[in-house]
Amino acid sequence: MQAHAGEELHREAARAKINLGLKVLRRRPDGYHDLCTIMQSVDLADQLRFFPSEQNQLSCSDSSLSTGPDNLVATAAALFRSRVPTAVPAFHIYLEKHIPVGAGLGGGSADAAAALRGLNHLCGQPLGRGDLVNLAGQLGSDIPFLLWGGTALAQGRGEVLTPLEWEGEVYYVLVYPGVAVSTAWAYGQLKPGLTHLSPYLSFVYSLSGGRVAGTALFPVIENDFQELVERANPIVAEVRTHLSLAGAQLCSMSGSGSTVYGIFDDRAVALRAHQALRARGYRSFFCAPA
Repeated sequence: MQAHAGEELHREAARAKINLGLKVLRRRPDGYHDLCTIMQSVDLADQLRFFPSEQNQLSCSDSSLSTGPDNLVATAAALFRSRVPTAVPAFHIYLEKHIPVGAGLGGGSADAAAALRGLNHLCGQPLGRGDLVNLAGQLGSDIPFLLWGGTALAQGRGEVLTPLEWEGEVYYVLVYPGVAVSTAWAYGQLKPGLTHLSPYLSFVYSLSGGRVAGTALFPVIENDFQELVERANPIVAEVRTHLSLAGAQLCSMSGSGSTVYGIFDDRAVALRAHQALRARGYRSFFCAPA
């Protein structure tokens, strides 16, 4: 860590997300796409640590990441400062990275959400929940969800959220194949046109009471990016095969890739699968919903 003055003031966990299915419905006039996805936060997390400082600073455990104004944490902090009527003290934010970059797990978005939460806490909560959601939506489509996580149906460009309650016990093994996928590239590969009604969309549109049963959801999960990412990066399909053979009930890709997750209802089986994928040399994470 870079040098800093004083004791740590605050710490925020920036939790990763996975997409339990992802359908791209149409391109919007504003250039974004309308999506339909069930999002789930998991306990794989980066950590944002806040220290007193004479000037605003950002440092990171991953030297390959920019700590300049293009980093989403810096962007979020600058936006927060511009919207708070009172003076915001200077902080040194240290970003401890654990979530792989370019992996479809929302790491950068989670970091931005944690920056907003942390600064709001340190400044005495000047912004209410609605204000924070508004700022998050200006920063990126996943960030409103990642402010608080949980389970939610995300629609629009990802910012229209309907909280859901999960039924049953579930564990995830996330495997990063070592291939970073550009979100812009992935969207550029999609064929134009509307997504036709599918079993996944039928399930989502039939949700009632805010409850999701995994036994009904898992068989219909589909990700519109998966086939094109696997075609460009065959290792993604290989990982999916390994997870399936290791006992996963279902395997799918998160977001625009390249992380593949396996879903398990048995903790011991999930841990064995996690260890088996690690033994093969993959970067694997055993996770629970968070």
